[in-house]
Amino acid sequence: MPTYLDHAASSPLRPEALDAMLPWFSERHANPTAAHRLGRRARQALDDARAVIAEATGFERGEVVFTGGGTESDNLAIGRNRPPGSVIVGATEHPAVLEPAERQGAHVVGVDANGIVDPAAVAAHVDGTTEVVSIMTVNNETGVRQPISSIADAVHAVSDSVLVHSDAVQALPWLDLAEATSGVDMLSITGHKIGGPQGVGAVVVRDGSMPDPLLVGGGQERDRRAGTQNVAGIVGFAAAVQASLDDRTERLARIDRLASRLLTELMASIDGLVPTVDRAVRVPGIVHVTIPAVKSEPLLFLLDEQELACSAASSCASGAQGASHVLDAMGVDAANAAPLRLSLGWSTTEAEIDAALEMIPAAVSRLRGVS
Repeated sequence: MPTYLDHAASSPLRPEALDAMLPWFSERHANPTAAHRLGRRARQALDDARAVIAEATGFERGEVVFTGGGTESDNLAIGRNRPPGSVIVGATEHPAVLEPAERQGAHVVGVDANGIVDPAAVAAHVDGTTEVVSIMTVNNETGVRQPISSIADAVHAVSDSVLVHSDAVQALPWLDLAEATSGVDMLSITGHKIGGPQGVGAVVVRDGSMPDPLLVGGGQERDRRAGTQNVAGIVGFAAAVQASLDDRTERLARIDRLASRLLTELMASIDGLVPTVDRAVRVPGIVHVTIPAVKSEPLLFLLDEQELACSAASSCASGAQGASHVLDAMGVDAANAAPLRLSLGWSTTEAEIDAALEMIPAAVSRLRGVS
């Protein structure tokens, strides 16, 4: 079996999600807007899924808007056609936030060497023209946690009319979002980072905070997102979220132990390898390191030849091909040291860590020309 350490890109489907989805691919096929019994059953499934997402995020079920994934959720929260300078974002945001924000003349707030945004620096940009502030909860490349609740408090202390959004796609598997993102007005999450299906997610919005919809032409999701809902996907998404809530305590302890062993032994076996960020500021499941005297692309090629799946950057940067704006913002010299992201998840085993600890040092030695 391949050794899979790329959960931050997409996590394998949980069996709970697959079991929940299967009936909706066959006999439970009705449109949830239909008035007949089968339609009502589909609509009830959506309502049940909404309750699970609401519990996981600390919002009300009526504030959950199902989408086609994290990118759509981020785009929806940022909005479009906003006045220049009315959006504030962090320099290390996912492109689904950064690109639509920059197209509207956003203020981009810098980060420190660990990639952390200072709440005071964000609040300093807030003025009478500000409409939206967006800072992610957990970075998709480095796993760094942002002080998002403190950021929300700082922004709202300046103006209670400004909407604070957070991309919590990478945070959902690791944090109690209701606690970690308290004070946030809008939150983006997706299914495939926690063992749910790809192509389904949600944006949860405080009552009255919803921006203009991106998709129109139907009354679905209370006129907030037009189009027939992906019932099977939403059901699987909710099942994965529930499973993640149920096993969080055990899983966090297990993954933290596995990730700590992985990092400790890699540092001992590869000269010059260093963690990109302090362990205390990242979630357990993402181990990001830099390795001098090698390049990312040939390293990933050798690891892939041995069936070890990992990455050099986020999946949106196409592996090693694109320079990382995240590392650039942090001041990391990725040109002279190969970045490597090893991300663990619900299905990660001790055997996979054993395999990675054999393959990665061997690949680095080969590239360095050490016999």
